[in-house]
Amino acid sequence: MIPTGASLRPGLWGRSYTSPLMIASGTGGFGLELSEMGCLEGVACVCTKATTLEPRPGNEPPRVYETRYGLLNAIGLANPGVREVLENILPALEGLASDVIVNIAGETIEEFSTVARMLDDSPVPIGYEINVSCPNVRSGMAFGVEPSLVAKVATAVRSSTSRPFSVKLTPNGGDMVSAARAAEEGGADAVTVCNTFLGMSIDWRTGAPHLANGTGGLSSPALLPLVVARVSEVSGEVGLPVIASGGVFHGEDLLQLLSAGATMVEIGTVVLRDPWSPARILEEAGRLLRGGEEGS
Repeated sequence: MIPTGASLRPGLWGRSYTSPLMIASGTGGFGLELSEMGCLEGVACVCTKATTLEPRPGNEPPRVYETRYGLLNAIGLANPGVREVLENILPALEGLASDVIVNIAGETIEEFSTVARMLDDSPVPIGYEINVSCPNVRSGMAFGVEPSLVAKVATAVRSSTSRPFSVKLTPNGGDMVSAARAAEEGGADAVTVCNTFLGMSIDWRTGAPHLANGTGGLSSPALLPLVVARVSEVSGEVGLPVIASGGVFHGEDLLQLLSAGATMVEIGTVVLRDPWSPARILEEAGRLLRGGEEGS
């Protein structure tokens, strides 16, 4: 029996899919390599690496560290900039089997809207994910924790594009429900719940952090209950589709998030460990819904 609200054949932004799975931004590049390796089976959409107005080198290395409890990253939105994305990257994605959603980041409200307006020149993206919640860039964090700024970013993006977009929310401060309501009031077409959780790991021998940035974003299967709670809370308070992100490693994890109110579910760290995991997760979920045991 399918749990209330859960569907493995969802619809989003007027499109129908045979899977609720999406590749989370920052974990699959722009999707081209995953596609070339045949790893996008079971993937409805790829959320690209964050794209900014100007190229960004990102934070100094080391900027990835695997802890006993999950993966810390402080990439810092490294990307080639929107002009390079438009000229050379998006054209290469025209034949991608999965839909493309471009993740957009900015240091000012105007940058978010400018990048969205520029990306509208490409026929490839079906929409955008507005990143107001990166835990490794101070300006991004500031936008996400203040609902009034979330509303202003959403309003600015809405005025610059007719394409649908989701606002990616932060778990690292502020009131997520208020931020989701602000995104809805600003004209967003969905909210993504949520970005990575702020974390830190220290070498006790030297007292120095393992990441050059000091802190980073933690992704881990242990975060699943935290994300389930937030998806349940937000989905009950806004009329927008909720895209869940965080903690999924197995089919049962996917079903939990769908049952909590998610329409679509992003996976990321699991894809870094096993690039072919989307098909496995979807198959496990389907088997569970048919009455089988996960892993049988």
